[in-house]
Amino acid sequence: MKKMLLFAISGVLIISAVAFKCSEKEVKMDDNKSISVGQFEPVAVIELFTSQGCSSCPPADHLLAQTINEAKKKGTKIFALSFHVDYWNRLGWADPFSTKEYSERQSEYASQMQHGSVYTPQMVVNGSTEFVGSDGSRLQKALSASLNTKTEAGFKTLTATLQNNEAPKVKFSLEGDYKGCKINFALVALSETTSIKRGENGGITLTNENVVRQFISKTAMPDGEINFSEKPLPVNGNVAIIAYLQRSSDMKIIGASMATLL
Repeated sequence: MKKMLLFAISGVLIISAVAFKCSEKEVKMDDNKSISVGQFEPVAVIELFTSQGCSSCPPADHLLAQTINEAKKKGTKIFALSFHVDYWNRLGWADPFSTKEYSERQSEYASQMQHGSVYTPQMVVNGSTEFVGSDGSRLQKALSASLNTKTEAGFKTLTATLQNNEAPKVKFSLEGDYKGCKINFALVALSETTSIKRGENGGITLTNENVVRQFISKTAMPDGEINFSEKPLPVNGNVAIIAYLQRSSDMKIIGASMATLL
């Protein structure tokens, strides 16, 4: 495994980039409605790379939560995900929601955008714009641009079920031009509250929203079904599925939908 140089500046960690049991419930989809032939309603997907061990991250976590709440009130097609990276874990607090997989995803963006490094907190909007995750003005600018650009494809259907002692199942169908894309499926915990015992945030309690607990990518196809694992699975009533189409060539996100428990 290649060595990575770690260093902290003003609470921001930078790394050189190298490459339950639930009752059965039906899930409701927020439909993407077709605007015209080959044109679909604009969407904005926010991916926040964060860590409970980073003292600069709580403001970004709060900004993400605020954006989620505002989008719900306005009915805006904004889909937010909180990816917890693992490279802060060795510095005092092991984030219970972090995985190496999410750190590697962030590094993929760094390579694609050719700036060579990753940091926390970092936001990426629609796979094409990145900035410091607590920068509200940059976020609004990116969201405005995304929500004024019609997408090339969308989800015709997205349904899911959670059953006792079985893995969550998701069924989907697509429409539009999704050639050369992959579909990302994120099983998220809508809200997670953690008492931090050590590290830069030691002694405080943090609440994170839309925390990615499982993540699956597959080549886009007209329709299909995917199964998540039984664990880790948030408690009943705290689960949602966010699915989004992403071009393999440049990582641009062109369509998204979300399924939430009734």
